[in-house]
Amino acid sequence: MKKALLFLLLGTTIFVGCNNDDDDTPAVKTKAELIAQTWEVNTGIVTLGTLPPITGYTKNGGTTNALDMSKFRLQFKSNGDVVQTGLDGTSSTGKWSLSENDTKLTMTSPQLPAGDTWKIDNLTETNLDISRDIAGNSTAPGDLYWKNLIDAYGKPLGLSSANGVKIAVKTTPVK
Repeated sequence: MKKALLFLLLGTTIFVGCNNDDDDTPAVKTKAELIAQTWEVNTGIVTLGTLPPITGYTKNGGTTNALDMSKFRLQFKSNGDVVQTGLDGTSSTGKWSLSENDTKLTMTSPQLPAGDTWKIDNLTETNLDISRDIAGNSTAPGDLYWKNLIDAYGKPLGLSSANGVKIAVKTTPVK
């Protein structure tokens, strides 16, 4: 009887011990869960044609920034809504979704109802790095939006998107 009680007690201890180990393992987050937070720009880099990359914005770059993106935010909500706070601090709401095995991020907004698709280069709890390549002759609405923006800000410097553009944006969560 003592042996049976000892085995029962030992078995219960092992069973409870195993369950506690399982509870300590954090659940792996999906890409959608990782994205669902508010992000701010750390760096924005533009490459025009074959020219060397131009860093247009660095979070702590101060007056050396070609473009002030300090107010820009992307708030991805778990329900698929995205709130974009623009360079001037005004906000607009749209939708976001993942595609191509969670390697592409598409955002729609009143300005871009057809969608603006970005490649996800790196995604962790502390980094969302996205990029897009735009051909110089592209007429896609999302591409035209960025080409027009780049041409407007680049004109005083003699820069143009005519030979193609690569935009790379590195973001971190707002704290």
